[in-house]
Amino acid sequence: MNGGPAGGPGAAGAGSVEALFDQARAGLEVYDTNFRVLRANPAVLRMRDRTAAAVIGADVRDLDRGFPVSPVIEEVLRTGSTVEDRPMTAHPRSDAGQRREYVVTGYPLRDGDRTTGAASMVHDVTEQLRERAGLELLSTARAHIGSHLDALRTAQELADTAVPGFADSVAVDVVESVLSGDAPIGPVSGRLPMRRAAFQSHDGAYGAYPVGSASDYAFPTPYTQALSDLRPRLVASVAPYGQWLAQDQPRAEFIARTGVHSFIAAPLTVHGLVLGMATFYRDGARPEPFDEADLSLATQIAGVTALCVDNARRFTREHTVATALQRSLLPRTPPRVAAVRSAQCYLPGEYGAHWFDVLPLSSCRVGLVLGYVPGEDLWASATMGRLRTAASTLASMDLPPDELMAHLDDVSQSLGREQEADPGSRHRGRPPFTASCLYLTYDPVSRRCALASAAHDGPLLADPEGTVSRLEVPRGAPLGQGTPYEMRTVDVAVGSLLCLYSDSVAGRYPAEADKRLSRLRDVLADPSATPEEVCDSATYKLLRGASREGMALLTARLNRLDPHHVASWTFPAEAVSVREARRAAHHQLAEWGLEEHAPTTDLVVSELATNVLSHATGPIRLRLILDRTLTVEVSDEADTAPHLRHARLQDEGGRGLFLIASFTRHWGTRYEENGKTIWAEQSLTDV
Repeated sequence: MNGGPAGGPGAAGAGSVEALFDQARAGLEVYDTNFRVLRANPAVLRMRDRTAAAVIGADVRDLDRGFPVSPVIEEVLRTGSTVEDRPMTAHPRSDAGQRREYVVTGYPLRDGDRTTGAASMVHDVTEQLRERAGLELLSTARAHIGSHLDALRTAQELADTAVPGFADSVAVDVVESVLSGDAPIGPVSGRLPMRRAAFQSHDGAYGAYPVGSASDYAFPTPYTQALSDLRPRLVASVAPYGQWLAQDQPRAEFIARTGVHSFIAAPLTVHGLVLGMATFYRDGARPEPFDEADLSLATQIAGVTALCVDNARRFTREHTVATALQRSLLPRTPPRVAAVRSAQCYLPGEYGAHWFDVLPLSSCRVGLVLGYVPGEDLWASATMGRLRTAASTLASMDLPPDELMAHLDDVSQSLGREQEADPGSRHRGRPPFTASCLYLTYDPVSRRCALASAAHDGPLLADPEGTVSRLEVPRGAPLGQGTPYEMRTVDVAVGSLLCLYSDSVAGRYPAEADKRLSRLRDVLADPSATPEEVCDSATYKLLRGASREGMALLTARLNRLDPHHVASWTFPAEAVSVREARRAAHHQLAEWGLEEHAPTTDLVVSELATNVLSHATGPIRLRLILDRTLTVEVSDEADTAPHLRHARLQDEGGRGLFLIASFTRHWGTRYEENGKTIWAEQSLTDV
């Protein structure tokens, strides 16, 4: 017999097929070769948003509006082959604002070698694609938001990321105190000062507030409700004349102007504290409103942004403190000295700390120093202060530049060992300690300049005619390497302009360095410009494009001491020379009108000249220098160092330097190529 009895296995199989067809979640349709729909299961009818009577027997091409399946069926019937996983976008007839995404597979139906029709299987992949797009957007947000430690840039990165893939426009406001690095605040129950940090729109529209201006939130609105309880608000449908819109006129005008129909207000919060607000808008370009899934995604993006804004805030705070520390450790104004007229300009960077100084030295000489300590935190600023103090102290000892650099290198090695022993250095991954420095001295009497460098470019020198050249100096190793340094001595013309600049002024790359140094040379080439004017011009032409390391510039116009304010003599190493030296000094003071300072000067000359006879060799060289102080110098050919002693009552000697220290303002010893010079300064209240 063929087949089975009624109700047997064949009937059961047919019933299972019918059940599968009717209960399948995928949309199923069958067509004949004339494109008429022969069968349609409930799932596809729901997708089409039509009844069975409207679909069965109809030409599938006439049903394409809102559900375009016919292109797939035409291809199947034309080629007789299966068309797999063809994407399709559909818009339900009952809600034109909605959009659904489907994947359609078409199959040919055959009787032997003859095609008798076609069938389609339609899968709704809207949610899967939406979840994938959300994950991709979130991944993009995590990769691109917070690329720099700048709150405003981070806010703009959020707006650029969300438009147009997620929203048609995005506005980001940040609490004003956060922009200055202060700690965020808790939930807001009143008016909160905010600033518009970023705005982006798919069609170039402008927001309710310009970027950079104050952005106010009026109570009560969905925005302020979100700020009050720190929960994001979803407004699926904006009522054109809702009561809350009347509370916030600027945003109401923005909504009406751009046709916004839905938005999400997501507060930017970290640990329950408010940093700002991000608002995502959709207008007519995207008819589908935001829903709960979008709210979850917006909340996650806002969370990523809030962490980045908080990191930027913390960096701003640390940078503000470090900058304040740097400025407190640097001179506010250069000292007034006869040797030079100086000026300085300084711009702190995000990385490293510069220091510079104009250091008055003995005998109207002056020292100029400029250095740099790399580092990303307060440690660099504190270390800069320690190096500046060390350099200033060493300079006060009248050390020549190469010796000063060697001692500063010893200090740097000690700082390097401290850094290596600090667990925080390993935790922060600090590189080995290093620093650069340039130090030079200038003598306004001899017009001689001596300089030494530790991994720093030599200064630029503009002569009185405006010709700019570089003072070449042997470039030694960075500080902290334990290597010796060389010194160069050159004679310079009176009226020349000397410029010490940080390496960051030139820039990182050769092409950039040539261009920037050319601009700096142009600034220095004006022989009539004062050091202050040079710094002002450099500020506009160079410091505006400051690098991450910041910039420092120290300029000095070189003067010469009036020859009539310098007197010198040489006496033989004989006892009578002490009296002759006193007489010569007394006569010179009379010419300067300083007779009232003769007793102290006689004491200094007598003690220092006698010291040459007792402890040195060669002639006695006496020099008087008149400036804001009166300096007495006695030089000899010995290299022995005098020491201040406190003589006992029974001692016959040892009181000379003690008396000099008691009656003068400063005294010291300066070593030179051929011997030493002992000097003492007296204050002149009437000069």
